[in-house]
Amino acid sequence: MSDRSNLAASIDGAPLPDEEARDLWTRFSRYMDEHRGDTAGFARENGYVSVTPTFERGRALLVVRTTEAPPEKPPQRPGGEKPPQRPGGEKPPQRGGGSGKPSRGRRRR
Repeated sequence: MSDRSNLAASIDGAPLPDEEARDLWTRFSRYMDEHRGDTAGFARENGYVSVTPTFERGRALLVVRTTEAPPEKPPQRPGGEKPPQRPGGEKPPQRGGGSGKPSRGRRRR
């Protein structure tokens, strides 16, 4: 397997062709050698909102955003169902049957 197949990049979720991805990685690596840990600086210098190196499907992936990412949706339950709601926003009763106070452990005699 060549180095080319081990590097990938995407801009706003769209994958770049191998040659463009390799060029972006080369520029990113040079910048990071001179400015250790400054991914925000590389993004700013290149007109991006963010640049995040990651690893996906056996490849190094450089994720570039040119716009703010949309807010993440909360995870859904299987079948797309929402959790049951109680009328009036009541909290469900606590389980465990305790008084709600933390246990103090064993008393010494």
